[in-house]
Parts: sequence; structure tokens; C-alpha cells
Amino acid sequence: TADTVRAAAARLAPCDSADPHPNRSWYGLVGTHLYYVVDLVEEATGARDVKVKTARLSLAELGFPVFALAWNTLLTQGHPGHTG
Repeated sequence: TADTVRAAAARLAPCDSADPHPNRSWYGLVGTHLYYVVDLVEEATGARDVKVKTARLSLAELGFPVFALAWNTLLTQGHPGHTG
């Protein structure tokens, strides 16, 4: 639920903090902070090995804005591990 996601976000350090992860592409906006979608869904559900596509679609269905960090061919072709 959206409340579960907000509670999970409260337990995580936001990606826009002083220690962002350089190799992550998909983020969900919860409140005023960005969180990596997989970390957020795993924290909210207790599941492990959540796929990026599943995480971003789940958060979007709950009404959370989801953003991708992309450049070059990622803009035109996407990342097969995230969209396929």
C-alpha cells in the first residue's frame, strides 16, 4: 500500500542524500526525496531480488512518481534489464 511505501521510505536514506549510489537508474519520489525503486519495494514488502521493472511499475500503480536517470541509447532504446 502507499502507507507501507511511505513507512519504508522513512527507514531508508534517500538517494538525494550525501551518499548516492552511482549505478542505479530508477527512482521513486516519496514525499520530497528520491529512493531507488528496488530498495524501496524490498523494504516495503520484505521480498528480496525484486526486479527493477516490477518495482517501478508497482510504485507507479500506487501513485508514486517514478523517474529514470538515462543518457545516450538509454533514452532511445531503454535498458533491456529494466524494460524487457
